[in-house]
Amino acid sequence: MSLEANTIERDAAAREPVTLPWSTQFDLASKISGRTYRIFVFAPPLPASEAGYPVLVALDGNMTFPIAAAMGAMYAFSGAPALVVGVGYPASPIEIQRLRFRDLTPPTPPEGVPKRPGIPPLGPDHYGGSAEFRGFLTEELRPAIAAAHKVDPSREALFGYSLGGLFVLDTLFNQPDAYGRYMAASPSIWWNDAAVLMDEARFVRGIEDGAAAPRVLISVGDREQMVPSRLPGGMSAEDAEALIAEGRMVDNAWELSTRLSRVTGCGYASCFHAFENEDHLTGMAAAVGRALDFATRD
Repeated sequence: MSLEANTIERDAAAREPVTLPWSTQFDLASKISGRTYRIFVFAPPLPASEAGYPVLVALDGNMTFPIAAAMGAMYAFSGAPALVVGVGYPASPIEIQRLRFRDLTPPTPPEGVPKRPGIPPLGPDHYGGSAEFRGFLTEELRPAIAAAHKVDPSREALFGYSLGGLFVLDTLFNQPDAYGRYMAASPSIWWNDAAVLMDEARFVRGIEDGAAAPRVLISVGDREQMVPSRLPGGMSAEDAEALIAEGRMVDNAWELSTRLSRVTGCGYASCFHAFENEDHLTGMAAAVGRALDFATRD
């Protein structure tokens, strides 16, 4: 064996998979949705307060959890320890895209399902399962986490990005007392001709009547209505421009946040943040960091 080959073999043997400090994962089967989820948990290396850790539940955990866990460690050593729970799937990246459409979208008629580049063809079993997924989060995942960790049930926060942001809004409008804080980042309000907004008026009446008092953060990248420099394969700049105009990512987020900021209710608050020079691709990391800050503030 040559010296070069021997060196390569020795170096390969010394390599190990990357691990995230203070993080674990396990799979949890849901009787409600019929799916199995991969749950990622970052437990701070510092003791919880008497009330327990604040909890950040991050959707699309396969993508968002590594960022949230790394930042969770930084927040812990800055005096704001929080338990981070990522919800993902034990599946390949391509299959994950299909699974998330089912869980993150509300009931949708066939004609309301978009046909867009980058969105895999969807059959009737591939979308519209948000109610079942919400049941999994609140009725199955929540008690499993509480049994394993000391958490503060009054300080649970839900974070979602893109379609995850749509799910956060759907949950906020239909079950506003499910979480204490909601962070909808770059929400796909455009889905099914913005049908999620049909539940906004009922939500507002509930807040004004004192039925719930969540804190809400809506965020978006300020370049999300500009044609990005990186386009998906097979998509032209003209196609991207048409989709961006239809999606109205910045306008929809700003308009909704403006309306929600005018709502008054005891303990309720809503705010908005636009990330400077961020588009839909680059904005996720910024949104995760802002969500962790929002979840841990008093």
